[in-house]
Amino acid sequence: MELVQWGDEHFEHLLRWATDPRMTRYVGDGQPWTPEYVTERHEQALRHWEGYGFGMHAVVEDGEVIGIGQMLEGDLGEIEIGYWVDPGHWGRGVATRIAEELRDKALAIADRVVAGHEAENTASGRVLEKAGLTYFTSKNMGGRLQHCYALERGMSDTGVLRYSAFTKDPAGGNPAGVVLDATGLSDDEMLAIAAKVGYSETAFVLPREGREFDVRYFSPKAEVPFCGHATIATAVALAERIGDGALTFHTPAGEITIETADGTASLTSVPTSTSEADPELVSAALEALRYKEIGDGPVHVGFGGARHLLIPLKDREQLANLDYDFDALRDLMLAHDLTTVHLFWRESADLVHARDPFPVGGVVEDAATGAAAAAFGGYLRDLEGPQRFVISQGEDMGRPSRLEVDATREDLRVTVTGAAVVIP
Repeated sequence: MELVQWGDEHFEHLLRWATDPRMTRYVGDGQPWTPEYVTERHEQALRHWEGYGFGMHAVVEDGEVIGIGQMLEGDLGEIEIGYWVDPGHWGRGVATRIAEELRDKALAIADRVVAGHEAENTASGRVLEKAGLTYFTSKNMGGRLQHCYALERGMSDTGVLRYSAFTKDPAGGNPAGVVLDATGLSDDEMLAIAAKVGYSETAFVLPREGREFDVRYFSPKAEVPFCGHATIATAVALAERIGDGALTFHTPAGEITIETADGTASLTSVPTSTSEADPELVSAALEALRYKEIGDGPVHVGFGGARHLLIPLKDREQLANLDYDFDALRDLMLAHDLTTVHLFWRESADLVHARDPFPVGGVVEDAATGAAAAAFGGYLRDLEGPQRFVISQGEDMGRPSRLEVDATREDLRVTVTGAAVVIP
């Protein structure tokens, strides 16, 4: 098998495949391609080779064109790769071989390779993982959920560990980067590392004496005062190296105490607080979220180390159909110093389903948000009294997460518990 530069002689294959629903289901907008659109894509492919020296390839095996491989220029020195294999050649490992070749070609000329697949197409996710790429976020592209993967050239040299928090399965939970010794790293260097890792947050640890540490958190866009899932990931990573027990993190949001045991961590937040959100903020948020109505209960701004807008939804279906204006919500959140918007629906007194848009961090949403869980625990305690419950998050992203919340303490702090596991 070889990847051959796309040329006029390959147009007929693209035209034939463009009416095959097995292709169009996952490529483009899910609709059959018109001959005019196929012509446009073909001409774009030819121009891309002229302008960049790489682009769309025909996959050729034994003289037969059996698929497509593509490399496109991206931001921050990265290249996006994609592929499609003729159904007659599915199940033979061809897709993995294409992905590996595209990966190597991309990393020969760029620092980072990225790829994505439709959420329904789980086979493509397995192919990308076999090619060494790691999941880092999900995006809603024209109403279709897409999972995104990346691989950084030489990333292992930066000392970044990768864990998924609030799960025991690396394919679930919320990924976080962890740098266990950030001594000597400047703010700009930490931000650059977080941007390269691409997760919603990366934690940077500066050891003190004993089991106390200074910890800072960076999203790909900015430093944040506190991050729950990165705290869980960092605590488990430290416990694996220095043993289970109590840890103390000194963060920009305040002192956080953590108990670790058997691959899980329980963080106790700073004192939480909530207050009713300004009606103008609520109105603007609902417009950006494209919600005409929400569930019963007040909308609050909650604090548990960072500020979160807490919005009740009317049912599970409304939560599942999240599709918001990324730029509008990001700008609104920046103006009001909000870290996430915590959208929730209570199935019962002890089970809550949630989603947390995180556009200020440069990602569409978190698969698990420990800081928001702490703020939300304080919100329910303030409204209804002490209680314990579980938050199920990440389900609609295909990365289920479990956050156990204990909001029974008299000192207004909230404990959030979850597991964490290394991402291989």
